[in-house]
Amino acid sequence: MIASKLLNNQFKSNTSFKFKLDIHVLNILIQFNHFLEIQSEPIEGVAFEIVDENLFEWRAYVEGPPETDYEGGVFQIQMKFPNDYPMSPPTLTFLSEFWHPNVYMDGKVCISILHPPGEDETSGELPEERWLPTQTVSTIILSVISLLSAPNTSSPANVDASVEWRNDREAYKKRIKTLITKANQKVPSHIKIPHPDSDPQERAKQVEKMHLLNKPMDFFDDDYDDYNNDDDDEDNEDYYDDDDEEDDEGVDEDDD
Repeated sequence: MIASKLLNNQFKSNTSFKFKLDIHVLNILIQFNHFLEIQSEPIEGVAFEIVDENLFEWRAYVEGPPETDYEGGVFQIQMKFPNDYPMSPPTLTFLSEFWHPNVYMDGKVCISILHPPGEDETSGELPEERWLPTQTVSTIILSVISLLSAPNTSSPANVDASVEWRNDREAYKKRIKTLITKANQKVPSHIKIPHPDSDPQERAKQVEKMHLLNKPMDFFDDDYDDYNNDDDDEDNEDYYDDDDEEDDEGVDEDDD
């Protein structure tokens, strides 16, 4: 039901869908599958939702990592996926007011894995450090969380934040505390942040899932076996009947 509604909304935005299945439709199905996967296997401290039923725009609600300056905050990140995703990277933008060496003043996240694929001599990044189609939503978000724990100050997107982080950590922490308060006030009430690593219920779900995945598969069809057994029984009966007939003929000949 949900998938049908979302796909119908995508069809309305592109009349070509009414006539044929094209690559964009395939991407829509892939995106929907990605969203289902991220819901069934949640990331610790991160919630997701689709924006305006558009599968190519998500919103992530990310908890600040424990034991960092951002601990206690829940920050909103807009994720926009291009039509040719995963061949091209999505763009990530903090909607919450944010202060970080690797986040531009407009909120756009600057990390290597979100840079277009290929070699770029000016950046000094290796091709394998940039976007690869094998990247997933999980690896992207985990990279952002890692960045909150350990900023890259060697090539900052926000020079002022980088200087403050290195030279005046107390001022930096004070600024972040103010931003945490602002960010938390704007988190919608319906958003529930999952904690699969610590929530007993979530952990039980994961354990049950692992049990199902590890359960030995029965490749034999009982009905098929019964069918074959019935055939074997009939063949055996015919065999013994033939033997009996031969024995009877032998007896008759002896009598003669």
